Amino acid sequence: MAANSAEKARALEQCERDLDVAIERLVNLRLDAAGAHHDDVHPATAAAAEEEGEQRTVDVHVPSDGSDDRTDQWIERFMEAMACAENWGDARARAAGLLKDFDASVATTCRAERDVALWQNGLLKKAVRVQHRLYKEKEAANRELQRQLAGCQERVRSLETDNYALSMHLRNAQPQPQGGSITGRFHPEVF
Repeated sequence: MAANSAEKARALEQCERDLDVAIERLVNLRLDAAGAHHDDVHPATAAAAEEEGEQRTVDVHVPSDGSDDRTDQWIERFMEAMACAENWGDARARAAGLLKDFDASVATTCRAERDVALWQNGLLKKAVRVQHRLYKEKEAANRELQRQLAGCQERVRSLETDNYALSMHLRNAQPQPQGGSITGRFHPEVF
């Protein structure tokens, strides 16, 4: 049984791109295994098994709740469905049912991922808007500070000029001593 499932897995891996070839190989493996198994069985028992197999329907159901989205689980379910197929029509019907279930599962997963992505996108847009607003506010505050700084620097230059002019008036207004040296305490930058 383990060798048979290994052969099934190998056949599926070799034909992963071509579904018809994969189905054909799996059916051949099933027929080979069934032939080897039924060689030991009495012909009447084999006929009864065939009648029972014809009454079987496609009953392999793959739930699409997100927990069965793993590749190995889908492969195992596909292998089981193909192993139970009685003929080409049954194999195609089982494959179509599995593909429909897989499609529904993928669609559900994609919708969930899309919803999460849309929520994250909305959140990021909101964050960008807030960040942009904060940037504009800081930029406006920075421009205001630059304007105030320029005004303060102009005021400092004006005060320095006034200070120099006043110190010159003060020096001219004070009587000069005979020795020619300047007395008193004066700012060194002025002289």
